[in-house]
Amino acid sequence: MLAVVKGPTCYDDIKKIGNTQYFTYRDACFAMGFLEDDRQYIQAIKEAKDWELQLTEAQLENLTLIEIEKYLEANRKSLTDFPCLPFPNDYVTAELGNRLIYDELNYDVHQQREEFLQLYQSLTDEQRGIYQTIMKAVRKQQGGVFFLHGYGGTGKTYMWRTLASSLRSKSQIVLTVASSGIASLLLPGGRTAHSKFKIPVPTLDNATCNIEHNDDRAGLLKQTKLIIWDEAPMAHRYTFEALERTLRDVMSSFSNSKTIFGGKVIVFGGDLE
Repeated sequence: MLAVVKGPTCYDDIKKIGNTQYFTYRDACFAMGFLEDDRQYIQAIKEAKDWELQLTEAQLENLTLIEIEKYLEANRKSLTDFPCLPFPNDYVTAELGNRLIYDELNYDVHQQREEFLQLYQSLTDEQRGIYQTIMKAVRKQQGGVFFLHGYGGTGKTYMWRTLASSLRSKSQIVLTVASSGIASLLLPGGRTAHSKFKIPVPTLDNATCNIEHNDDRAGLLKQTKLIIWDEAPMAHRYTFEALERTLRDVMSSFSNSKTIFGGKVIVFGGDLE
């Protein structure tokens, strides 16, 4: 500070920055930007508390219970061993406790509803028949594998947008993936299949996705109502087999887990020619 402050006549002059008189040299150094502290991180935390994810007292309580349960499980204990304590409910565990699920639900349902109505009105009779067939399987949630064949420009992407906006307008999860990065950019919320499902590269015979049975990605797959996979013919069959094995494992606690793809509804699309 002695090398910076010009013409000080007393010690207090050294602690005066502009028109502000500081009480300590440390505060004066902070004001001049000579020192760094945790203030920027504290400010970030303060801003984070006003983030768009607003939780009720009950949700905060359940999230706290989830963290306690994780520590207890590490020591082979559970909240169920303590009758005086409540247990986290399924909603918080499945929804707010899983960031991947929250990201897939983070859509404006009103906007999605308006988009769906606009898209649906423009469907041809054939496209409406396809939409109704797929949505019937989605409502039943008993499995179903479909393939929508068509060369470029026949409206496959339009169908993907219609299906995705329909489900997202109801706060339901639909995963949109493609075999290539370029194709995934055309999908609403699209990703490559390898990144979304953590399919190993290269994908070998009898391979499985790098998804643990109880991790967040497995939780996301359990909550998913529909999977859309565009440009499927571009991928090797081992990638589909890897996903199929993984879904059966993830859905093993459900009654229809022994059906193909663990009972999930999947729509593949692409041009076979």
